[in-house]
Amino acid sequence: MSSDGFEVDLGALGAARDQVSRFAAELSEPRRSVPSADVFGHDRLAEAVNEFAAKEKVGMARLAGEAESIRSRLAETIRTYRAADEDSAGRLGSIA
Repeated sequence: MSSDGFEVDLGALGAARDQVSRFAAELSEPRRSVPSADVFGHDRLAEAVNEFAAKEKVGMARLAGEAESIRSRLAETIRTYRAADEDSAGRLGSIA
């Protein structure tokens, strides 16, 4: 779609939506498990690793949610521009 020198590449938007969708899916995959405290041989180190893993899990879930939101907005943008293109084509067709 283009107007007054402004152009929207719906294919590029679709590719971006698909890449963000794959990224969101990767972020939602199960994370690796944290080893038990015995592996570390030090209780405070094991506790710190567990705290980090818990915070990482929350952060990854938040990031996955943001990626899904971006994917959704890209999809809606594509639908809106496509509908505008079809509407314009219909109006031009009725003139001719």
